[in-house]
Amino acid sequence: MGKRIFLGNKLYTIIGVMSKLGSIAGIDEDNSAFISVESASAQYGITSVARIDVSANSPELIPIVIRQINQTLLKRLTTDDFSIQTADSLSSTISSITNMLSLALGGIAAISLLVGGIGVANIMLVSVTERTKEIGLRKALGAKRNDILKQFLIEAVMLSVTGGIVGIILGMGVSIIIAIVLVSTVTPWSVILAFGFSVAIGVIFGMAPAIRASKLSPIDALRYE
Repeated sequence: MGKRIFLGNKLYTIIGVMSKLGSIAGIDEDNSAFISVESASAQYGITSVARIDVSANSPELIPIVIRQINQTLLKRLTTDDFSIQTADSLSSTISSITNMLSLALGGIAAISLLVGGIGVANIMLVSVTERTKEIGLRKALGAKRNDILKQFLIEAVMLSVTGGIVGIILGMGVSIIIAIVLVSTVTPWSVILAFGFSVAIGVIFGMAPAIRASKLSPIDALRYE
């Protein structure tokens, strides 16, 4: 109190200190300074009021305060000229937007998983085709159907897990870059979830090629050209 600080190129005297409010809608309210409308108009050329902050003494009084604000503003304005928002309604709006973004990102992730799974299945089918003689030779030497199934299933899982690890590393790198501007963290459960999905994709989409390989007849496989 009483200290003098510069806002822009003008010197102001501190006549009051607000209590801490924290961050609201991503805006740090504790990093704000309030000056009179006349001073703002003279220094920054502001000709209209964009926002008025009002505080109620208790949560129970909020509906009454909203009604009084509405009655006061309607004396000079129309309902199209202003809107009244409470902290709860603002949080609700932000939550709905966040939920929509989460659904959109979830849809993109699902499509990415499907495309990645199809890629794994195609690679494994090509691998089975190119190694048909090898499969026939292994079966002729005593390899059982389950042995061939496990071999190609493990290869499919390793392929998808490798891609998952690369994705996790890239995701962590992007998160570190984003953290320079916005709040961004990588939680352990998200890494575990991503790794689990990689394993699941390898098992699900690698199953069909592995089954196909295990069903090959040794004679037909050895004669394959």
